[in-house]
Amino acid sequence: MTRRTVSMLLTLAAVVLLAACTPVNLRETAASRAPAAAEQTIVDTGEIEGAAYRIDIPANWNGELVVNAHGYETAGSPRKVPLPFPSGMEPLLTQGFAIAASGYSGQGWAIPEAIADTERLRTHFVARHGAPKRAWLVGWSMGGLVALASAERHPRAWNGVVSMCGVAVSSETMFARGALGPLAAFDAMFPGTLPQASAGLADASLPPAADGDAIEAALAGNEARAQALAKRFDIPRGELAGSLWLYYLALRELAQRADGFPVGSVTGPEGVDGDEAALGARIRRYVADPAALAYVRKTGALTGDAKVPVVLQPNALDPIVPARFSSAYLALATAKGRGQKVRALPPVGEGHCGFPPETVGTALKAVRER
Repeated sequence: MTRRTVSMLLTLAAVVLLAACTPVNLRETAASRAPAAAEQTIVDTGEIEGAAYRIDIPANWNGELVVNAHGYETAGSPRKVPLPFPSGMEPLLTQGFAIAASGYSGQGWAIPEAIADTERLRTHFVARHGAPKRAWLVGWSMGGLVALASAERHPRAWNGVVSMCGVAVSSETMFARGALGPLAAFDAMFPGTLPQASAGLADASLPPAADGDAIEAALAGNEARAQALAKRFDIPRGELAGSLWLYYLALRELAQRADGFPVGSVTGPEGVDGDEAALGARIRRYVADPAALAYVRKTGALTGDAKVPVVLQPNALDPIVPARFSSAYLALATAKGRGQKVRALPPVGEGHCGFPPETVGTALKAVRER
């Protein structure tokens, strides 16, 4: 893999969790309504408590609302003005659904802001445009967690939710098993590649980002180890460097947000204890800062207790949110006696949130029929 290829991969990884929406920060506090001359579509844009929003209502509105919850946005990323229409949702607008999207008032792993901003947007839609016949919430990547948490916390607001390529586990599980696990294993197998400090990955002095080219160079220097690491964590070898780079970035951002190291090492067949034998490496163990872990559990917990229908749509090959995470809400709901509320669709598409254009419509149809 060339340096140019790695750089392109890292650029993609930096924005890949956005998935279906590029949020912006509008300065105007008053909403605007601008009918499009050709289709007579109503476009309502503005800002609600620091979160830019956009609402599109087609001339052939069927009376139903779909709210889009976008994915992870790296802290400090520039935002477009005005908020663009969320990509991937065009088929629903042409089918007569009204589409609403919030840019969120925060960046990074902004779960609490995203949940609150999404509910404010729904409330604004009702106040300005009237109550829809039915309201659906579709979340992409990190937005999948936002959608599922919203279904648990605001069950009367939604008729059902769809998680597309979504984080369908709690923040603690995603970061402990999905980010810290592979990072700690990589650090043990390729020592000195990630930024170094006395407390390892938990050291507060670490820089916010790792060197993606250095990660790929280390992997390329020992392909046997690289292949073992990729296989253990269900990450395609060609995308391993970008995934590790993004995991490091998100873990450091969450640590800053939580004011302490946010998760600890996990044990057992799905945790790093089993990785030593599988990978032939001595893996450093981490203990979460109690206050930081409490923040993660308070803001990003999932119980499986959604009282509305849920549909999960994983990717067939996802380097960022593997299917064991994007389909996991079914097990949580089953443990709560609500498994009948959840349907996991067959995986489709390769690459994080890389779906054929009809996929979101198929998933929405599935939840509307439940």
